[in-house]
Amino acid sequence: MSPTADCNPNAKSASGPDERLAAQLASMLPAEAAVVQVRLHGPRTLWPHLGLTAVSDRGQALSVPRAKALTMARWIIRSFPQAGWAASGGHAFDLRTAQLRGLGT
Repeated sequence: MSPTADCNPNAKSASGPDERLAAQLASMLPAEAAVVQVRLHGPRTLWPHLGLTAVSDRGQALSVPRAKALTMARWIIRSFPQAGWAASGGHAFDLRTAQLRGLGT
């Protein structure tokens, strides 16, 4: 048996890239976080501003440090380049189902 076999006990629970992203984000957020909302403010400017809000099951916004929020927003945007970030009002990434959807749906 490999000496590193037990280093990542959750490795088998996240099979696809979306599930792995959801697991990674969930490990960085407060335990009650269920969804992260990502917005791209100012998509027509040279330096767009990213916004990320973590939301609980009850719809309560959770506190996320700015540097961590920017990092997670970049990960999500880079993981879903086909989502049309510049043309949308933002997207919500469900940490439980690893599904990305528009904020209006």
